[in-house]
Amino acid sequence: MPSFTCFPGRLAGAAAMAGAAALAPAAALAVPAAADAMAAPHLIGCHPSESVRPSSFNPICNDGAGTAIKLRWSRWSGSAEGTGEFYTHSCVPDCAQGKVALYRVSLSAGRVRGSDYTRLRYSFPGRVPPGLSRSWVISYAGHQWHGQVV
Repeated sequence: MPSFTCFPGRLAGAAAMAGAAALAPAAALAVPAAADAMAAPHLIGCHPSESVRPSSFNPICNDGAGTAIKLRWSRWSGSAEGTGEFYTHSCVPDCAQGKVALYRVSLSAGRVRGSDYTRLRYSFPGRVPPGLSRSWVISYAGHQWHGQVV
């Protein structure tokens, strides 16, 4: 007759096999959800830890100017659509003392390569920050963004 050892908090022998069999369907159902979360594209910026549906995004690491903040994403799969505010400052008399300005912004990300979005469009539906276009696209390649990066 086989001998089974019991450990605190663990099932032993036939009870362990029955418990595992009972849990197997639940575990099988959990796998697709985990796979979906892992399959979500990333938007790589200065803070890659927040690369899936980030609440803020800056393609470069700087003093924070040019950061899209308060982002809310309506879509995040093959492409992403979000809105928020574009943070910048006047740099008058210098960037440390300049006044902060916020502009409504829409972001559209697409062209997934690997697990990353590699194209991002900024659009300003209202006022446009001085010196910037109403809309522009940047592309991610070689571990950095290229284009009109603010």
